[in-house]
Amino acid sequence: MDDMLITTRNKTHVQKLKAQLKKEFDIKNLGEAKKILGIEITRDRSSGRLWLSQENYVLKVLERFNMAEVRSVTTLLAGHFKLSSKQYLQSPEEEEIF
Repeated sequence: MDDMLITTRNKTHVQKLKAQLKKEFDIKNLGEAKKILGIEITRDRSSGRLWLSQENYVLKVLERFNMAEVRSVTTLLAGHFKLSSKQYLQSPEEEEIF
């Protein structure tokens, strides 16, 4: 295994998982994730917001196919598509299932 990203609302769960992994593997904590699998991660903890970006990957693909100079357009998320904190797991029971 190479890199691993652990996410949860409960820091105790992260600590518990890290302790279990340390028993079996030589692991290193790289701190807060800023990038994984080419996806750049930006957080604003004070507002509880998170942004994911693949801008650099897209630029590389455009360059590879000689399309780096094409005119860009903005594409918004479909109006019916909503992300909400209600989609988070709501209980310890749900956390156990998923």
